[in-house]
Amino acid sequence: MHRRRSRTLPLTALLAVTLTGPPLAGFGPPTDYPAIATSAASTARSVGTGRESTAVNDVVQVEGDASAGVYDRGAAGLGQAIRRLGAVASVLHTGAHPDDESSGLLAYLARGRQARTAYLSLTRGDGGQNLIGPELYEALGVIRTEELLAARRLDGAKQYFTRAYDFGFSKSREEALTKWDKDAVLADMVRVIRTFRPMVIASQWSGTSNDGHGHHQAAGYLTPEAYRAAADPNRYPEQIAEGLRPWKARKLYVSAPDRRQQRPAAQPEAGVVAVNTGEIDPLLGRSYFEVAMQGRSRHRSQDQGAIERRGPQYSRLKLLEASPPPARDEKDIFDGIDTTLTGIAYYADLGAERLKQALAEVQREADAAKSAYKPFSPAETGPIIARGLKRLGEIRATLPTLGLSEQSLYDTDFLLRFKEQDFADALAKSHQVAVDCLADDEVVTPGQTFVVTVTAYSTQRAPAAKVSLSVPAGWSAVEEPQTVSITGDAVVYESRFKVTVANDAEFTEPYWLKAQRKGDMFVPGKGGTGIEPTAPPAVSAIVEFKLDGERVSVIQRAQYRFADKALGEIRHDVKIAPAVSVTTSPAIVISPFSAKPTSRDVSVSLVCNARDGARGTVSVQAPSGWTVTPPEASFDLKRPGERVALMFNLKIPAQNKEGRHELQAVASTQGRQFSRGYQLVAYPHTEPRFVYKDASIVAEVFDVKVAAGLLVGYIEGAGDDFAAALTRLGVNVKTIDASELASGDLSRFDVIVTGIRVYEVRPDVVANNGRLLDYVKRGGTLIVQYNKNEYATGSFAPYPVKMRQTGMPDRVTDETASVMLLDPTHPLFNHPNKITERDFEGWVQERGTYFLSEWDPQFKPLMASHDPGEDPKQGGELIAKYGAGYYVYTGYAWFRQLPVGVPGAYRLIANLVSLPKTVNPRARPRPR
Repeated sequence: MHRRRSRTLPLTALLAVTLTGPPLAGFGPPTDYPAIATSAASTARSVGTGRESTAVNDVVQVEGDASAGVYDRGAAGLGQAIRRLGAVASVLHTGAHPDDESSGLLAYLARGRQARTAYLSLTRGDGGQNLIGPELYEALGVIRTEELLAARRLDGAKQYFTRAYDFGFSKSREEALTKWDKDAVLADMVRVIRTFRPMVIASQWSGTSNDGHGHHQAAGYLTPEAYRAAADPNRYPEQIAEGLRPWKARKLYVSAPDRRQQRPAAQPEAGVVAVNTGEIDPLLGRSYFEVAMQGRSRHRSQDQGAIERRGPQYSRLKLLEASPPPARDEKDIFDGIDTTLTGIAYYADLGAERLKQALAEVQREADAAKSAYKPFSPAETGPIIARGLKRLGEIRATLPTLGLSEQSLYDTDFLLRFKEQDFADALAKSHQVAVDCLADDEVVTPGQTFVVTVTAYSTQRAPAAKVSLSVPAGWSAVEEPQTVSITGDAVVYESRFKVTVANDAEFTEPYWLKAQRKGDMFVPGKGGTGIEPTAPPAVSAIVEFKLDGERVSVIQRAQYRFADKALGEIRHDVKIAPAVSVTTSPAIVISPFSAKPTSRDVSVSLVCNARDGARGTVSVQAPSGWTVTPPEASFDLKRPGERVALMFNLKIPAQNKEGRHELQAVASTQGRQFSRGYQLVAYPHTEPRFVYKDASIVAEVFDVKVAAGLLVGYIEGAGDDFAAALTRLGVNVKTIDASELASGDLSRFDVIVTGIRVYEVRPDVVANNGRLLDYVKRGGTLIVQYNKNEYATGSFAPYPVKMRQTGMPDRVTDETASVMLLDPTHPLFNHPNKITERDFEGWVQERGTYFLSEWDPQFKPLMASHDPGEDPKQGGELIAKYGAGYYVYTGYAWFRQLPVGVPGAYRLIANLVSLPKTVNPRARPRPR
C-alpha cells in the first residue's frame, strides 16, 4: 500500500475521524450526486434527495460505521436503533456559537427519547480565542466545526449552521444584526427548519440583554421569527422552488435556567418543563448528562473540558408558543404530540384514519423487535424489523391513493422516509453488516490514479448483492474482479477499483471558505448551502445487501488507513490537493523607516503531493525597486509528502513613507505554476483539514523603533503572535521552556513576556510564579498578556487585582473605540516611539478583553477605552513598580493586531519591551 505520512501533523496528534457524508433522509431538495461506477446497473437511490415517493422495493440507504460514534456500535448500538423504531419525535435546538448548546438536553433527546435531534449554531465560532493552538478566524472556525461534529457523534444529534461569520464579541443584538445580513441569516434558519422539519424548536437564548453576548441576543431574537417564517410559503419562496416545503413546528420553547438551584422546585414556574438529563441509560451504562459532558469536552479550543457528573441534572424549557395551545400545564415537551409511529397520521389530513391503522401494524413490529432484542443473538430481531421495513414501503406506495394534499403528501412521506431509514439501519445492525472503503493514498492529485478497496462483511444470511463506487463527474473508476471468502457463517466480499482523478478536480477544502467572504457573511462554494457542516466526501462505496428479504444499501466514505507505532490504527478522509502546495513564512514582514536599504529573510515552503514527485523552480515576485536573492531557486521533491523550505532575502530600498506591499511566491513544475498552498488544521480530536490561501507575503513599511540590544524571554501561552512580532522588529527573542522557568537564570533577560491565558494553560507557570515575581523584584520587566479570572483569583500579580466575576468581563469590543492616554508623559508613550491617536487606527475585531476591574493603588492605569454608552475602562493596561523592576498587565488585543500588521500595535509593543532601556538604560535584573 502506498503510504503517506509526512504531510500531516505528528501521528500521535491525529486520532479522530469526522462525519462527512451525503444528506440523510429528507435532508433537503434534489442534489447532484457524483457519478457511480458499478459492476452492474445501479438501482440504489439516495434517501433524502427530496424526490417523490418511489417503488415499494427500492433500496434504502444508510450510513456505514465510519460515521458512527462509540455509542452507536455493537449490541448497544442495535438496542438504541431498535428503541428508535417506534419514535417520530424531533427537536431543533438553536444557539449562536459552538458551546452554546445545552449538551445534556441534546443527549437526553437523541439517546433517551430517540428523537431526531439537531443543533443549529448561527456561527462556526471563528471569532473566538483558541486554547489549543495558534489558529484564529476562519481556521478556528474549521476546528470548531470539527469539534461540534465530534460532540454530536457522542450525544447523537445532528449539526447545522448559517452563513454568519463570528466577527468577535458583541454587546448588543443591534450590532450583531448590523454586521450580519439579518435576512440571509434568517433565511438560513428557515432553510434548516424546512430541511430538518422539527416538531419542537428550543432556543437556548431569549433575545434579550439577559443573554449577554450580542450574538446570543440575535439568535434568541431570530428563532421565533424563523419558527413563524418557516411555515409561511410566501417567505423565502426560492426555497420552495428548490423543492423544500413550508413547515410549522408544533411548539417553541426557550431555555429557562434556574441559577439558584440544580433541582426542580416543588412548584416550578408555570409553563416551564424540567428535563432530568441525569437519567441512566441501561444500554449505555451512563447517564445522558455524562455522555453529554464527554461530548462537551470535545470543545477543546474553547476550554470546555467538563466533569462527567452522575446524578440528577436538569434542563429547563419555557413554552413560548404552541399549535394548538396545551390544555394544561405540561410535564413533558412532547405533551399533546403523538410521538409514536401512528403520530405520522397527524400530517395526513383526510387520509389520517387509514394511515393510522396501517402505521399501527408497523408499531406492533417495532414493539415486537424491542421485546425480541437479545444482545448475544442480534440476528433474531432481523425478520421482525424486516417486516416493519417492508410494510413501511407498502404504506409509502399507497400514499398517492389517500387523496392527500400536496403539502400533506410531502410532510407524511418525509417522516415515512425517515422511518424507513431507521428500520434499515436497525436491520443492518441486527446482521452485523459492515463496510470498509479504503484508499491506498490519503492525498491524491488531479490526474492521479489510485486504488480503492471496498470490503463488505456480513453473514451468509445477509449476502452483499452489489458493490458500487461513487466518484465525482469526470473521474473514472474501473472495477477489478471481485473476491469472496467464507469462514463459518461469515462472508467477506472484496472489490478493488482503480480510480483516476479528473484533471480539473476541485481541491478538498471547507466549502464555505472557497469564495471570499462578503463582509461578515460567508459565500458558500460548491459542496453546501451554508447550513451543512461539511461537504460530502469525494469518494464513497455503496454496498447493497439482501437482509431478510429486504434490500438495504450501506454508504461508506473512502478513508486512508495506517498504523501508528504507538497509537495503532488511524484513519483520515481522502483529500484532493495540488501537486505542489506553496506557503510562505512569515506571512507578514515589518520594515521600519530607514535611510539605508534593509533586508529580511523569508521562506517558501513546498510540499509534494504528486505520486511521482515534483521538480522545478521557485521565485518570489517583489515590487519594483526591491531585490530578491536568489532570483530563482530549484527544488527536486522525489516522493509524496516530501517537503523543502527555500530561503530568499528581500532587500527593501531606503524608505521613509508608510506603505503596504504584497509579494507572491510561485512554483513552476512541468509547465504548470502553483501559487497557493494549504494550512493543515489538525488536532487529536478532529479530522485533518486543509485551509487554502495564496502564497503571498505582506510587507508593511512604517516608522517604528525598538531599543537596541534587547534580550526578550517569551513564555508560550495559549497561542499568540507576540514573540514572532518582536522577531519581525529585529528583537532577539528566546523561548523560556519549563526547565529554564523552573531553574534557569532569568536575570539574563531584559524583559519577559507571557503568552495569552498562560495561567490557564501552563501549570508550570503557576508553580513558578514566585520566580517570575522575584525576577521583577531584582530589576526585571515582566509583561503579562491577558488572562481570564483564574489570574485574579489566583493572586499571581504582585499586588491584589480583581476581574469582574458576574456578567460580562470588562472588555472593549469596538475596534474603533477611542483610547485615552492617562499619562501622556509616561515613557511607554514616548520612547522610543511617540504614541498618538493615529496608533489606534486600523485595529481589527476589538480593542481588548479581560481588563482588570479593580487593582491595588500600587498599579497605575495607563490607557482607558470603552464601547459606546459605557463608562471608560482603565483596566486594560497597568504598570506597577515592584522592587527594582516593573510589572505590566495588558489586556489589549495584541494577539489580533500583530498578525495582520497594525502599525500602531507594533509601535506600542516596541515601547513596552523597550521599557527597561528607556527608564534605566544601564539596569539589568540582578542574579540571585
